[in-house]
Amino acid sequence: MNKKSIYVASMISLSLTTALAGCSESKPSAGTAANGDASKAKKTVSLSMYDRGNIPPEVGTIENNLWTKWIQEKTNMNITFSPVPRGESVQKFNTLFASGSAPNLIQEYDGVFRNQLYNQKQIIPIDDMINKYSTVYKEQLTKFPLLKKLGVKDDGKLYEFGRVLGYVPYHYVLVREDWLKKLNLKAPETTEDLFQIAKAFANQDPDGNGKKDTYGLNLSTTLPGNDLWVDYMFQNTTWVLQDGKWVKDWDRVKAATEFKKKLFDEGIIDKDYLTDKNGKKAQQDFVQGKTGIYGTGGGIRGFYSSAYETLKKNVPDAKLIAIPLPKSSFGQFTPPFNPPVQMTSVVNTSTKDQEAVMKLVDFLSSPDMIKASYFGQEGVHYKLENGKETIINADKNKKEVDWLSDLRMIGGQYLYNEFDTQIKSFDTSKPVEKEFVDLMNEVYKIYINKERPLSNITLGGYMPQLPSDMDFINKTLNDATNPIKDLYNKAIVSGSGYSVEQADQEAKSLWKKSDGDKLEKWYQDWYGKNKDQLVTQKDLFDMNFK
Repeated sequence: MNKKSIYVASMISLSLTTALAGCSESKPSAGTAANGDASKAKKTVSLSMYDRGNIPPEVGTIENNLWTKWIQEKTNMNITFSPVPRGESVQKFNTLFASGSAPNLIQEYDGVFRNQLYNQKQIIPIDDMINKYSTVYKEQLTKFPLLKKLGVKDDGKLYEFGRVLGYVPYHYVLVREDWLKKLNLKAPETTEDLFQIAKAFANQDPDGNGKKDTYGLNLSTTLPGNDLWVDYMFQNTTWVLQDGKWVKDWDRVKAATEFKKKLFDEGIIDKDYLTDKNGKKAQQDFVQGKTGIYGTGGGIRGFYSSAYETLKKNVPDAKLIAIPLPKSSFGQFTPPFNPPVQMTSVVNTSTKDQEAVMKLVDFLSSPDMIKASYFGQEGVHYKLENGKETIINADKNKKEVDWLSDLRMIGGQYLYNEFDTQIKSFDTSKPVEKEFVDLMNEVYKIYINKERPLSNITLGGYMPQLPSDMDFINKTLNDATNPIKDLYNKAIVSGSGYSVEQADQEAKSLWKKSDGDKLEKWYQDWYGKNKDQLVTQKDLFDMNFK
């Protein structure tokens, strides 16, 4: 086995032993209880679980199934699993708290809601219970300081448990290498290079069909935010740190808009891109072999099945390469990737037995539990072949294992990093899958790279938590309708009828009228007082997942 496999195996043995050591007290018999024996009954603890309605009826319910029984057996505890509907979890939690029946361990992805619980004093600090009772989670806090930094509230105490996911690239740019070679071009290094190459792809018939039916690049994508990959080149991300201050940027949004307008005016992009809200039209153009530079992202397995595989069927000779974001006048940047650490869970103030909660958290955090949530039980759901978990019966796993992701809300999920797990799911004996795996490994090297700074101040999930009044202003200015972005989009598609300069002036006026200045001041004040709490690029890239 490789070093990672050996580490995982040893961690499973160590963590399972330590996680269960404090949870193995036997239930006393009636005789010993009657005689006043000091032996304790099984510990009792409750936790929430998302109910997604995806458990096959023959397997059980969210409260009672083969895995809830397995966890209780392994921990030797009486555990109540409290179901909350995934799409309406906050409402359900509010009801449970109001009735005094909320579980001990609250597992919820919504950080705004967890912060609300903190402000309402409905959750407790967890520093002491970790120090007194934890082994597995305590070790993870030591190994990954970011896990603690993200869980600390403004009173300086730790309130949140989380999970460590590892690195997964989310945005990336792919180029048709076969088109570059045909037109005797090199991969773009700057935004000006990108423009010229995109122009050649749109005008010089790179697919050789004698028609002007190709696009240089796409602005609409299947990812939220559409043309964000172009914005990231210009660091057009609303907020920047400048001269030691947190400020609203206007220069970068103007430059990015001018670049997009130039693409539009020159006929290099699909002129109907603004109506392609979900990016499906752009993806269709790409898989039909009509787009030379493709900004995309998301899960690699999904991208393979929805786009890459279809492209290779339609255009077998198509060859893609991954490139870094080209350098703009503001620098060269790395687009955001999936957060490597995610906070997920808090402890109810009504909890009586903190030790029981901590022992449950340690078990849920253990490599043994995490591995089981991915593959099931060895010999039942998978077998080891050359150090690799091989599924025994795919239908059995679909029924009994594939819905277990919500048992991975705490702990070291990086041991089975999503990127690595998806890469291993491909059959590299097949040429197309081998080619794709090589491409995605190159994507990882390029986009998980500390040599180029993040375009954003920090990852979106790590931004300072806004109070309700500031959050209202932020949503007014930046929600799905995004009135300011609409002004710049109008400039892109209006030719000489509405200039970027006009859009810029109207956007600044709208920002002021909508109290954007107050939002900027709040961020400035927060940064001035709490800059040490900000998750920096160093925090993000200094994580050791070996």
